[in-house]
This record gives sequence, C-alpha cells and structure tokens, in this order.
Amino acid sequence: MEAGSRPDDRELGVRAYRALYEYSPDGVLFTVPDGRILAASPAACELLRLSEEEIRSRGRGGLADPTDDRWPALLAERDAAGRAQGVARMLRGDGSAVEVEMSSQLFTDDSGEARACTVLRDVSGRERLERELDASRRQLGEAERIARMGSWQWDVGSGHMRWSDGLRRLYGFGEGDSVDHSDEGRFERVHPDDREAVSAMLERALHERSSFSLEYRAIRADGRVRMFQADGDVIVDRSGHAISVVGVVQDVTQAARTRDALRRASHDFEQRAAELHQLATLGGEDRPAAPPLTARQLEVLRLIAEGLSTKQIATRLVVTPAAVKWHVREILARTGAANRAEAVARVLHRP
Repeated sequence: MEAGSRPDDRELGVRAYRALYEYSPDGVLFTVPDGRILAASPAACELLRLSEEEIRSRGRGGLADPTDDRWPALLAERDAAGRAQGVARMLRGDGSAVEVEMSSQLFTDDSGEARACTVLRDVSGRERLERELDASRRQLGEAERIARMGSWQWDVGSGHMRWSDGLRRLYGFGEGDSVDHSDEGRFERVHPDDREAVSAMLERALHERSSFSLEYRAIRADGRVRMFQADGDVIVDRSGHAISVVGVVQDVTQAARTRDALRRASHDFEQRAAELHQLATLGGEDRPAAPPLTARQLEVLRLIAEGLSTKQIATRLVVTPAAVKWHVREILARTGAANRAEAVARVLHRP
C-alpha cells in the first residue's frame, strides 16, 4: 500500500481479525473438522502450556481428554448444526487437566475447504466454585434435615420468596409439589389463632429494620399442626431501605410439649407444697400464721428484695420471665399489696 493511501475494507477486516486473534485473552484455534489443527493463538498456547507447533502436532486427539464423554456430544452437535458451545476438559503440556468453555463454528475458507474456528476460555475456577457451592448446598440440606430446620428469603421489592429444601420438608411439601408464596398462601400455613401475631411481627420488623423471633403454630400440607420457632432479620441497603427479609425456621414441637409438661408439673408441685404448708401451720392459735405464699413465690419475693429484675430472677431460677411475672401477680393478689415493694414489706418485714 502506498504512503498516504487508505486501506480498503478488506484490509481493515484482516487487521482487525489479526489483532483479535493475537491479543484476545481467550484462546483461538483454527482447525479442520477431522481434528487437525492449523493455527493456535498466543492465548491458546498459554492456556495449554504448549507452543503453536506442539499444538499443531498433537491435534485435537492429543489435546481433548479421552476420558471426558462430553467431547463426542459437542462434536456431534457441531457437525449437525454447524456450531457448538459447552464445557469440556483438555490436557495441557505438563499433563494437567483444564476445564474450558468451548465455542466452535464451522466455515468454508476461500478455497472451499471446510474449516472450524474454536474459541477456548479457562473456566476451571468457575467449575471449582460451582462444585464447592453444590457441595455446600448438600451439606446445608443435610444439616437442615438433622436439625429439623429450614431457611427462607423474601425479596421485598419483587415479592419473590425462596424456600430451602429443609423448609419444604418442615411444611410437608414433596419435591414436585408447588407452594403458594402469595400473602394469602403464606398465612394459610399459619394457625388461624397465630396469624395476627405473625403478621404484626413482620410488619414491626420491616418498620423498625430489626431482627425478630417468634414461636407460632404451623399447618403442614398434610393438615398436622406443629410448633415452629422463627428467627430472622431485615436486610437493608446503604440508604436504609429494606431490600429483603431472611429467616430460619425450626420445628420445636417436642421441646414445646416438654416445656408445657414441666410448667404444669411445677404448678402442681407448688400447689401441693402450699397445701402441705397450710397443714403444717394448724398446730394452734398461738403459732404465728405463715405468709399465704408458696415456696417458689417466697423465693421470688426474696430475690425482688435483693433488687433483681424480672429477667435476672428468671435466669436465677431457670424459668421464663413470663413465669416470674405470673408469680408476682399471685404474690400481689395473695398479700393485698399494691406493688412489689409493699409485698416485700408485708411478707419479709423489710422497708
């Protein structure tokens, strides 16, 4: 080309293809459909750790891993459709294997000969991450099965709800069963007496951008009622807008039954102790009357006198705060006191 003259479109195209071939981060092979390799780009040589001459001498048969059964399917697809794309395993010059994403296209050159252009991309890292992710999913599923637990995520904007396999099992849904994730469908799986509490919990968490914890009764697909413990949190963006809600659910039916049985047993024991206490004070009029409280209530009152809060008393006595509050109400009712301090003064004679 003479100085100052402009290259024609064909020459520009040749230059562009040459630059793409030489500088693309993806490897490029020009081949014959029978497996011979005519040219390999610098990126292909780097990927396969072979010189271009070595790649040409090996051909497809010396580069494709013979133990990988994905190769015959990819080549058959290319022969039938003129193109193919997929992942297969190739062997490098040092004997190591590499997973490549292959995109191959058949074409005819200027002399009418059948040729193929194949682009190779190293996806070993992606394949490894996918395998690790798949293994993590299986481990999570097994952990959820053992713990009788499941997880969920709700996208606030789209309303899309995702359930883990463990949560589907908790609600009694099989692998092929469809699940209604609409608002109506979700609340149909909550016991009617608990729906208001569950709805209020979610609304409060969204409004306050806070975590939540609630025990509620759930209705399984087979109609059985189970006790579930739900814990979760609201995920917000940098502006503080709620973008999703995530949660875990655990079947605590057996634990709830055990807790209720212990609570009933504790109440029966205290009632029996109170009866025995009253019988023990019937020895004569000159004996001072014992305070009309059970042993547990006296214990609660002494801890109140020490300045402990409801939560601290519950921890000390290994009971729930609700149980402590119930005892306090009974203490006030039995002593006729208006508040805790007055009850302490009347029963324990402390100011």
